[in-house]
Amino acid sequence: MDETTKSAAPSTVLAAGALLVGAAPAAWWAARTSPDDIPDADHAIAAPALPDGAAAAIGIAGAVLAAAGLVLLIRLAVTGRIGALHLVTALLLAPIPAMAGVWWAIATAPVIGANIGFGLATVVFPPAAAVCLAAALTTGLLARRKRGGSRSGTVRAGD
Repeated sequence: MDETTKSAAPSTVLAAGALLVGAAPAAWWAARTSPDDIPDADHAIAAPALPDGAAAAIGIAGAVLAAAGLVLLIRLAVTGRIGALHLVTALLLAPIPAMAGVWWAIATAPVIGANIGFGLATVVFPPAAAVCLAAALTTGLLARRKRGGSRSGTVRAGD
C-alpha cells in the first residue's frame, strides 16, 4: 500500500461518512410534512412530537454535513488523493440513506385515508437501494483492482 492510499483513507472514510450520515436527515426534512398541516389526519406511523424549529435544525444540520462530505470527497478526487471510482462509489451509496429519510417522512406524513405513498415507497425503495448497493460494491471492487493493478505497492520518488 503506498503513502497516498494510507494518508487518504481516513479522510475519505470521514468525508463519505459525513455524506451518508447527513443525507438521511436532510432528505427527511426536505420531504417532511408537519403533522399540524392536516388537523384530523391519520398516520401510517405516528410521528414523534417534534417542534418545527427542531425539525428544521435537524434537517439543516444534515444538509450541511452531507454537503461538507460531498465537497471533501470532490476535493480528494480533484487533488488525486482518491480515484474517480472511489468518488463514484460514495455517490452511489448516498441515495440509500436519502431514501431512508424520505421513507420516514412518508411514513409519518399526515394523510386522510390510506397512505398509498407509504406502501409505494416500501415496495420501491428496497430494490432501488439494493441496486445502488450492488453498483457501489461493483465500482468499489473495480477501484480497488485498478488501484492495486496500477501500483506495485512500493513507494516511488514523487508519490
